[in-house]
Amino acid sequence: MISKIVSEYKWKLVFAAVLSALSAGVSLWLISMINGSLAGAGMDDFVLTFLVAIVLLFTLGFFSQWLLARLGTSLVFRIRSLLVERVLGTSYEQLEKIGGHRVHATITTDVNSLSEALAIIPVFVVNLTTILLCFSYLAYLSPIMFTVLFLSLGSGVSLTAYIMYRGARVFTALRESEDGMFSIFKGMVDGSKELSLNEARRSFFLKQLVRPRLEEVKSLESNALTYWVLTQSWASTILFFCLGLLVYFAFAVYEIEIAVLTGFVLFTTYMVGPLNFVMRSFQFLFKGRVAYKKVQSLSLVENQLVDRVTDKSDVSGWGKISVRGLMYRYEESGDLSFSIGPVDFEVSEGEVVFIRGGNGSGKSTFAKALVGLYSHCSGSIHLGDIEVSEKNIQLYRNHFSTIFSDFYLFEHILNSKGELVSKVDVWSHVERLGMADKVDIVDGKLSTIDLSQGQRKRLAMLLACAEDAPIYLFDEWAADQDPIFRSYFYRELLPAFKADGKTVIVISHDDKYFDVADRMYNFELGKAYQEELAINELELSSQ
Repeated sequence: MISKIVSEYKWKLVFAAVLSALSAGVSLWLISMINGSLAGAGMDDFVLTFLVAIVLLFTLGFFSQWLLARLGTSLVFRIRSLLVERVLGTSYEQLEKIGGHRVHATITTDVNSLSEALAIIPVFVVNLTTILLCFSYLAYLSPIMFTVLFLSLGSGVSLTAYIMYRGARVFTALRESEDGMFSIFKGMVDGSKELSLNEARRSFFLKQLVRPRLEEVKSLESNALTYWVLTQSWASTILFFCLGLLVYFAFAVYEIEIAVLTGFVLFTTYMVGPLNFVMRSFQFLFKGRVAYKKVQSLSLVENQLVDRVTDKSDVSGWGKISVRGLMYRYEESGDLSFSIGPVDFEVSEGEVVFIRGGNGSGKSTFAKALVGLYSHCSGSIHLGDIEVSEKNIQLYRNHFSTIFSDFYLFEHILNSKGELVSKVDVWSHVERLGMADKVDIVDGKLSTIDLSQGQRKRLAMLLACAEDAPIYLFDEWAADQDPIFRSYFYRELLPAFKADGKTVIVISHDDKYFDVADRMYNFELGKAYQEELAINELELSSQ
């Protein structure tokens, strides 16, 4: 990803580096002029040349900094866009393993660190080049004095490198601790009801989880900043130490001309700025390196997203879905693990199929594998005569509209083509779901989603109806409905969906309504068994 971004912005980065280098060159030119005037050079053209250099310095400095600022915002936008595309292109199964808090931390925190590191590289190179040019000029002025400067500065730089190495290790630990902090923050928001009601749990959460983690982050951040402040302070100190050593060497050890000594003093003093910038840059470069490793550790898939959307209403005539010997296993550390299968399952076009079973029996896991959210480790899924594979998985997924128990309710209502619907197109569904007095639709957007869980599920069903996919899958949808609407769901809505030609798969514990099903599967400990429906149930479901 980074190489792709660098290739996209390489000429802007080069141009910014050239402008910054020219600005640095003009600065060196100014210092050289001042040094020449102090050495007794002619003053005939000094004023005009000096003014020209000042104008050039301002112009080049302004445009280089302006370009770098624009470049920084562009880099943030591009990195964030690529990360979002990768998140959207990564499978639900992989994102579930990564954890939402880690993805959120990367998009919000690591993006800024990466962009800062990339934007600072041109200026870093320019300042490093400036230091090398100063060294070259000083070596030309006096090889002996330069040797003294280089050796004394080299010893100080060695210590600086060690300090930076320690600081980089602390930054890595800090970023790992921040992941834990974001996880705690997510728990604080998601569990706000429980924390508000339970004083003891709230106290435990604050004292045993939040404060220790915040203290750890604070300590690591303080240590990291201490290392970098120490690096910058030591860099400035070592340069002035070198200046004092040069003056002592020039007068007490080796007689040096005043003009040469003045040049060394001016150029060494000038190097304080570039050297401090280089030292400060290492902080951003190391943070960028840690952020890059974090992004890579997520293993987000580089998937080419396309704007073309398959019309869900065009995926009819599929006949039936056949599942044979499907197995899925959760990849968990330790001795505890869970697997489902082998499962044989079948649903024909226009059927209402119920899936029942106890808690933890594998119903929802199988449902996610059935719709293509989980990749099964063995077995097969056939859509008609076509076996589902990685090549056609998205086309297969387009057959489904789902409402899982942990669903997310989007505000915008889309039709089968992925376009915003008009109010008139879906208002009949709103009325059928009993939500006409609770919500309005403006420009294809729900006026509110701040409702009870049962009402939110009804709105989720509204979105599913608007999408008009051929297969609906409802995971414990009726669990949050009142008795009247629960009966309405089973006795009225499901038969209506079937009459419209929809195939409906329902995960349910409501044995009172099992007679609605055309087919029934029971899950026990990850295994599925098709159950024979009673005669009266078959008669009722056919009426």
